[in-house]
Amino acid sequence: MAGLIRLAVVDDHPAISEGLAHRLAAEPDIELVGVASTLPAARQLINAENPDVVLSDVELGDGDRGFELLNPDGPADRVGPAILFLSAYDYPAFRALAMELGAAGYVLKTAPVLEILDAIRTAAAGRTTFTSQDLRAAQLVLRRPSDRELEVIELLAAGRTNDQIAASLAIVPRTVESHLRRLFARYSVYNRTALVMLALNHGWVEGPTR
Repeated sequence: MAGLIRLAVVDDHPAISEGLAHRLAAEPDIELVGVASTLPAARQLINAENPDVVLSDVELGDGDRGFELLNPDGPADRVGPAILFLSAYDYPAFRALAMELGAAGYVLKTAPVLEILDAIRTAAAGRTTFTSQDLRAAQLVLRRPSDRELEVIELLAAGRTNDQIAASLAIVPRTVESHLRRLFARYSVYNRTALVMLALNHGWVEGPTR
């Protein structure tokens, strides 16, 4: 059939990926070329099948993220598939990163199937699904903390005290206090709970459940 959209689906939950893939493949203009559940498997699938569109989750387990499928520094003469993210996380920071790295769009898993299909067709046509609202939100995204600051916040989120954080990071408690003072000032928050909530809402650290 002419004009088929070659689609690959990447999600680390087989029940979700296979069920969604089966539904999408039922469309007359979509050809499912494969399903992957890990980042290495996704790369192998893309290299082997050269899909037009990759519908990928953001979180792929083992610390891997679908963002790694985007390679803005790759060879200019190689045209890869359109990468469209399907995520449970409605985080402005995730949308901003997807836009920055050149993704075709960012769709929530709660979206109706028809919306997902429309996004796939839009991506296959060489367009993006980002809206002006996404652009405005991306412009307002706060600067991401440094790696060490994120380590402090992650330990805060786990309920650790300053002394425990210091011991875990092999630093002195006074350094932990210094990190926290800077973070409070930078993000205009006034206590540890507010800082953790801010980090969770922006997708900087993970919560207790996915």
